[in-house]
Amino acid sequence: MKTISSDYIKEIKEQIRVINESLKRVQEAEKVQDSAVNTREYDRAKKEAIDASANVMAALEEAVRLASAMGCATGLYDINKYHKIAELDFRESHK
Repeated sequence: MKTISSDYIKEIKEQIRVINESLKRVQEAEKVQDSAVNTREYDRAKKEAIDASANVMAALEEAVRLASAMGCATGLYDINKYHKIAELDFRESHK
């Protein structure tokens, strides 16, 4: 049976799968960095960790967007509400 939130749940689960795969990539890249024998190998692993970290953030942003939309569809949130991940600079918060 298809429900209001079933499509959102399916898409959120897909984002969770992407997050888990990307986290594994970060861990593997960090292991390679720890055991690298030359600069090129280290730099390649560092770039892989950065790329995987970016994938984690993108998937988290999408999961938050989907959860927000699901909340609106089910009546939890007002249709005019929108949730997102925000980047905060702590250096500016102390001014």
